[in-house]
Amino acid sequence: MSTTLLAALLVQAVSLGLLRHRLGRRWLFRPVVLLMLVSTVDLGIAPALLAIPSIGAQDVFAIGIRRDFIDRADLIMSVVMLAFTLAYLLTRPEQVAGPGRPVNLAALTRVLDWRILLAACVPMAVATAAGRGYNDGSAAGPGTSLETSLVSTFFIVVIATAAVAFVLRHGTRWFLPVLVAQLLLLALAGERTPILMDGLALIVVLNFIGVRLRPRQLLAVGLLALVAMLAINGVRVQQGRGIFYSNSGLDSRVGALASGLFGGSPVTDAAMPGFVTQFATREAGVDFAGAILQSMSEGKPRLSAGYMPESLLYAVPGFLWKDKLAVGTGMNPAKLQIDDFGLQQINYIPGMVGTYIGILSFPALLLLFGFLGLVFGHFERWLLRECTPARVILLAGAIASAQLYQAGLPTMIVQMRAAAALALAAKGAELLLHGRRASAQSRRRLRGNDGRLFGPQDAETLWWRTAIDE
Repeated sequence: MSTTLLAALLVQAVSLGLLRHRLGRRWLFRPVVLLMLVSTVDLGIAPALLAIPSIGAQDVFAIGIRRDFIDRADLIMSVVMLAFTLAYLLTRPEQVAGPGRPVNLAALTRVLDWRILLAACVPMAVATAAGRGYNDGSAAGPGTSLETSLVSTFFIVVIATAAVAFVLRHGTRWFLPVLVAQLLLLALAGERTPILMDGLALIVVLNFIGVRLRPRQLLAVGLLALVAMLAINGVRVQQGRGIFYSNSGLDSRVGALASGLFGGSPVTDAAMPGFVTQFATREAGVDFAGAILQSMSEGKPRLSAGYMPESLLYAVPGFLWKDKLAVGTGMNPAKLQIDDFGLQQINYIPGMVGTYIGILSFPALLLLFGFLGLVFGHFERWLLRECTPARVILLAGAIASAQLYQAGLPTMIVQMRAAAALALAAKGAELLLHGRRASAQSRRRLRGNDGRLFGPQDAETLWWRTAIDE
């Protein structure tokens, strides 16, 4: 392990230490903290594992990249995330630890109707099993159908919200059955990250509402999530990913997951890397940035900073801008840098900072992520200040988005876009239901002793009747 990598690990430890010191015991129930934990896995734990020769030798993403450039990229990104942390702490997030007023559970369960949300989950699961739904959370391209786009956009947040709504309505005794159903629905997509996304969203949102889970329930979340991810990993070893990208059907996918968990005859190479090696190579978000630094050291110029704001246009919904991907290459900054810097054509993990490392200089990265720290901090303060149906959905979306650190800022914004759309619908439903209740209460107040509603001719005496009633 090099001195540069040790310095990067130290910087990450300082970031987490500052967060723990300022936010106290319940620091883990915040979206920004979860984002920092994911970044620590990508920039700290996984690279540390790759420093072990037997594991690092199997890192296909680092082929042709010198280790000193990888470690230097790790240190740069760690310092940038420290700047993000310091800016976030400047917003004094510890002043808002939760809702400032009692939570109206009746209003939450009335607006977040688990039956409606469950009904929305069913066609999404069917479309996913048919190969027309959720894949990796970012269905895009001119050939993408409207059905696939909608499912890919709302799959995560709708399932998380439905699970929260069901537990609120029926009690924590249903927590584990709901968790199992949620994990099964997400496992049908064949992706491991959504399992963590919705599992953590369920825990954090319930805690925000005031539902306290027992330690054994929290332990069950970790164990069941691990089982689901092992099942997906087993399917990939035995059959590859093809079953999740075709019209294989629910029965075939469930059977494949069971076979992947309990064993079967692998059809792929028997020398498949172990789980720890796969974890280290797939989670390390340093190879992409290291390759770019090496390319720039060989004379390749940095790309225009204008590609950074252009990449955020990726969040514009496809139905509003059908040709957005054909407008410019900046919509996909990772692909742009792979092509421009001559990197190997492979599915790199750029990370939130690495996405722009070939576009922005180090000082510009510090300024950008300092600004993002302020924005995220103020948004989190607003989000946690009051518990409403819309903010519950937004919190679930924020937790899910935080775990998309690997994919970069544009994909994180797309995930929040889905939560924002669903939150707007919830706000509309809340206003509609509130209007109906207010109208019903008004009619009850206007009703006389004989059950007859007062007409216009009785309006003058309404104050007198009210005074008598009081």
